[in-house]
Amino acid sequence: MAKLERQRHTAKVGFPVACIGITPSNQVVLGGGGGPGRSGVQNKLAVYSIGDAGLQQQSELVLKSDEDAPTCLAVHPKEGALVASINGTSSDIQAGSSRNLRVFALAKGRIRAGKATKTICSSDQMDYQKCIRFSSAGSMVAGGATDGTLSVVKYPSLKPVSAFVGAADEINDVDFGEQDRWLAAATDAEIKVLLVADSSTVKSIRDPRTASGERAVFRFARFGTGKADVLFTVLNTRSRKSCYVVQWDTKTWARIGTRRVAHSAATTFAMSHGGDLLAVATASLQICVCDARTLKVLLRIPAAHSFAITALAFDKDDRRLVSASADETCQAIVLPEAWPTAVDRLAGYARDHSQLLAVLLAALLAVLVALFTVHT
Repeated sequence: MAKLERQRHTAKVGFPVACIGITPSNQVVLGGGGGPGRSGVQNKLAVYSIGDAGLQQQSELVLKSDEDAPTCLAVHPKEGALVASINGTSSDIQAGSSRNLRVFALAKGRIRAGKATKTICSSDQMDYQKCIRFSSAGSMVAGGATDGTLSVVKYPSLKPVSAFVGAADEINDVDFGEQDRWLAAATDAEIKVLLVADSSTVKSIRDPRTASGERAVFRFARFGTGKADVLFTVLNTRSRKSCYVVQWDTKTWARIGTRRVAHSAATTFAMSHGGDLLAVATASLQICVCDARTLKVLLRIPAAHSFAITALAFDKDDRRLVSASADETCQAIVLPEAWPTAVDRLAGYARDHSQLLAVLLAALLAVLVALFTVHT
């Protein structure tokens, strides 16, 4: 595995980060804060540039203190705009008038608030939108909430594409696929793939288990970028002692690959824009980068942050992996232009353990000499 500890740039952003987005111009957008009340920590959206010098703040927008912090965001794939889910005041939520889905324009170094709409059906202040995704063309926005509301709205009008769907459990992740005709929604017990046009079911995958049969929950679901016939899912075992990445063939819906990524539960997940790399952060504060084809772990970064890792994103060139945390930091990890081959890894192991290998070789030679002496 590559050792990249010296190629990390960390920025102190001053608020616990909940979500990350990367703009078409390769800027980093962060959302988070202290939530509603008098915590003293502001709710913000902030934009950072990313380059060889690391992360540099460009602008920020301080949000209302009596509303929630952004819980998820998505950047438009082509325009200077983003959508974020921000719960309104407690009275707005109870009255059913909280317009949580909000559009923000990114232009001339500023973040400007735009129109908003409601995409959560609950009147419970504890419910929030957990995930949000633009379609690849940027013409639709899908969201999943903790109350089970699955919403799809048109962009930029924010009008519903069809009636919102209610799931039996909170929705952990959503993603568009099959040229934006499909929408995958992940709950703990099920991955449901729907036709966007009418919400009819294309496929339902239930009873998540590891290759050995251990019971698990679905944590993330993403269609392969540039690989239209693959769906990636991330499983956490119910014991939360391991996480796995699973590949599904979306033509036959056969399970075609499974690999354990870490001995800890996954907390966030990202896919590179080219579709060649996957990244998983875990509850043990480790970040793992995997080959999307083989699922082999290429890189492990232990103790990547000092508190929960909440968001990951690859930059537009797939040269850096950006991570953020509740510890109020964001970091850019420089990735190698070429990943080590099996021969490179073997040579690196031999170099790092040369003394041990020399001792083992000497012991082996001593045994061979002894055996030769006995038989002559």
